[in-house]
Amino acid sequence: MKNQYIIYLATLLLAINFFACKKKVEAVSEKKAPINVTVVAVEQNDIKEYLTFNGVTQYQKKENIRSNVTGYISWMKYKIGDNIRNGQTFASVRTKEQDALKEAVKIDSSLSKFVSPITIRSNASGVFTVLNITTNDYVAEGDVLATVVQPKSLVIQVNLPYEYEDAIQIGSSCEIILQNGEVISAKVTGKLPTIDPVAQSQIFLIALPDANLPESLNVQVRTIYKEDTTAMTIPKTALQTNELLSDYWVLKIVNDSMALREKVVPLLKNDSLIQIKSETLKVNDLVITKGGYQMQDSTIVSFKKQ
Repeated sequence: MKNQYIIYLATLLLAINFFACKKKVEAVSEKKAPINVTVVAVEQNDIKEYLTFNGVTQYQKKENIRSNVTGYISWMKYKIGDNIRNGQTFASVRTKEQDALKEAVKIDSSLSKFVSPITIRSNASGVFTVLNITTNDYVAEGDVLATVVQPKSLVIQVNLPYEYEDAIQIGSSCEIILQNGEVISAKVTGKLPTIDPVAQSQIFLIALPDANLPESLNVQVRTIYKEDTTAMTIPKTALQTNELLSDYWVLKIVNDSMALREKVVPLLKNDSLIQIKSETLKVNDLVITKGGYQMQDSTIVSFKKQ
């Protein structure tokens, strides 16, 4: 009987110890590990918000070289891209009458002065962009033989929606962004006093007299729309919002371990930063930029600085 009592007591103690250990393990397992996130400090920056429009290059000054007589081209040495000066010989034309006089010259040498081809001269200085003739071509009086453009007359034509009419004026600074990434600083030099009736846009001109660009090149024109030199900014990746885009917030780190949701109002933005307005955030506070998507308020986190 005594032995049975001892066995019963030992079994009871083992059972109590087993359940105590199980509860301890369960308690430990309920403690969640902190979530790893990346954070960055709130900063004060000069932030600019830009307006970007499409533009196209055009030469404002173009001159056509026309034939002043009917006949055949006897001489023309130019090709597209060549330069020519005002008054320089462009081509020579021989007429049917001159061809007929060749035989008469053999009889009367005084007629030789009428046999020389007629000279056509350029009426402008510039670069050939169009050539409509080659040697021995037949031309009529008044035909357009070539087109000469003046490189110094290059402009960017920008169609600006009228709603932004106050954002750009003559003299406004802007940047021309080319397709190869090159950026040219310039200023608005003119505008046309008409509005496109369909698009409701107005044409602004940006002169680029020193740029070596082809005509009809599509470019982007960027100008400053708004600016704040003392803006409180965060990276775009730190800002979160709901599906309706009606509420915005960031996750702020407190006590070096907890993420708290703080409401903010987004203001200006550029390619990487957003200006925010907040009653609780201040410069140098840490906010989560990575790992905080759909994170609940007061979540325990472990972070590293970006």
